[in-house]
Amino acid sequence: MAIRVAAVKSSGASERWVKGWAKRAAAALKRSEDDIAVIFIGVPKMRKLNREYRNIDRPTDVLSFPANERGDMGDIFIAPSVAKQKAALRGQDYREYLALLIVHSVLHLGGYDHHTEKEAAAMARMEKKILK
Repeated sequence: MAIRVAAVKSSGASERWVKGWAKRAAAALKRSEDDIAVIFIGVPKMRKLNREYRNIDRPTDVLSFPANERGDMGDIFIAPSVAKQKAALRGQDYREYLALLIVHSVLHLGGYDHHTEKEAAAMARMEKKILK
């Protein structure tokens, strides 16, 4: 398994810490051998990605892009400044929220979603299990 992390300094976390959460989530999905990229980006780039791929013209905290290749789960883009704002709005510690974003995104790469209540409940249970 190769977990690539880019621009981690902007996140305020260490590369080891980010990789640890991604590895933990991938292991829970029994996908420990698959590659994952975690890329920290600024607000303008996140807004552009959100507009291009979701037709939403504002930045978001995280976007996940599953890969279509065997052995590659996909890419995760996180905007730390947006994540910090959302954590504050939720009354949550930023690092706890960042761990949640990483785990949540790896679950998306692994096929989890939250379009229905049933899917959301299953995803929430898995997040809780991994974050313990």
